[in-house]
Amino acid sequence: MQKHHSLHESPQYVRVLSIFILASFAAIFATTIVLSTYMASYMKRQMMQRDAMVSMEFLNSIVHVEGAERFFFFERELRPTAGEMGEVFEHILQLPEMARANIYSLSGEVIWSSDPALIGRTFDDNEELSGALRGELHPAIASLDFEHKIEHAGLPDDVEEFVEIYVPIWSSDGTSVIGAIEVYKTPTTLLAVLQDIERLAQVGALLAGAVLFAALISVVIYTMRTLHWQEKRLVEAERLAVIGEMASAIAHGLRNPLAAIRSCAELVAEEKIEESTRQTVLDIVDQVDRLEVWIRSFLNGTRAEPQDAVDTAHVDVIIKRCIESFRPQLLRHNIEVVLGRCDGHPIAAAGSGEMEQVVNTILANAVEAMKNGGRLHINWSNAPGRRIAIEISDTGPGLDEDQLQSLFVPFKTSKPSGLGVGLALGRRIAERFGGTLDLRNGIQKGVVVTLTFPARA
Repeated sequence: MQKHHSLHESPQYVRVLSIFILASFAAIFATTIVLSTYMASYMKRQMMQRDAMVSMEFLNSIVHVEGAERFFFFERELRPTAGEMGEVFEHILQLPEMARANIYSLSGEVIWSSDPALIGRTFDDNEELSGALRGELHPAIASLDFEHKIEHAGLPDDVEEFVEIYVPIWSSDGTSVIGAIEVYKTPTTLLAVLQDIERLAQVGALLAGAVLFAALISVVIYTMRTLHWQEKRLVEAERLAVIGEMASAIAHGLRNPLAAIRSCAELVAEEKIEESTRQTVLDIVDQVDRLEVWIRSFLNGTRAEPQDAVDTAHVDVIIKRCIESFRPQLLRHNIEVVLGRCDGHPIAAAGSGEMEQVVNTILANAVEAMKNGGRLHINWSNAPGRRIAIEISDTGPGLDEDQLQSLFVPFKTSKPSGLGVGLALGRRIAERFGGTLDLRNGIQKGVVVTLTFPARA
């Protein structure tokens, strides 16, 4: 299984990610605040405007039904008394949630008010009243704590927030404005609904922004991890290309001496010598042939392009052959080999030489980790996806986190005499045949290596 490396290893990725997070958060937060404020303000205006329209229709109907239209045209000297007008306008105060009502003539004078102290007064610089006398309707939410208008004087102390509406009063034929009525309402339910709307709009916008921010961050982190992994793969490919060049030079230099050694060994084997000596000479020939196969596999394994796996490898045969080749070292270091479950598909879609090379690399590392003795567990079985999984574990000291991170990095090794190419090349060989090579620490101690290859159909 290929794993993404931590982004903390690359400062440039961390810097880019930090800039993106800050910029995205600022942009989304600012957009969310603006949208939520605008949406809440729009909904509040629409609801208040609708409530004001209902109030305007109702107040105009009272004026026309009660015949109070004439009160707006009397001169001050001929105007009926406040009591006479009150009999008509008292109906206004019967409206639900009504706190005060002021009635203005076309000149802006208060001709009647629920507060007698305001009758006969005019208020300069009253833009709301001027707009109503032009036929405009602009409801507003006001508060005694923040606004101190003269016409607000005398309102009850317990009224903290109210709706102020200047309602234009139209003539009976609806062609002109004859005055205005200012009403102060304390619609507790409406104000609570407006507050809920504002709160819900803000919460909804913040949640939407948070979801969008989380989605963007997830996509960016995934993309950066992928790019980071691909970058590491490119670096690894470049390093393996160097290995390939080295391998070509080594192979060119070794093949001629190996051929000479093999020829000499064959000539000695044809002489009349003791049988034990003859067997030793034949072992030399076998080892030379094996070294030739390893060199060829080494060259193939360093290729960057994938190759079609046309060869087959018998897993049980290769494992037994590898164990036999390490038998002297296993005995010398007092290492016990335990063969566990070995009942999977017997044939892998991989080259036998390449698989043997990878297994030998794993065994060599295990033997080196158990110089004072130990136990080597080997088993293989079927794995999901029609694959064969070979698991090799040792009872050595295990690896620290830094070693685990650098195991498959070419030319990086913690061994004094190591080259740092064994496991890196082994993983590349496995991947070339569609397999994997992974390594982890055991539950108690030691290291567990899992090698997988596709099973041959």
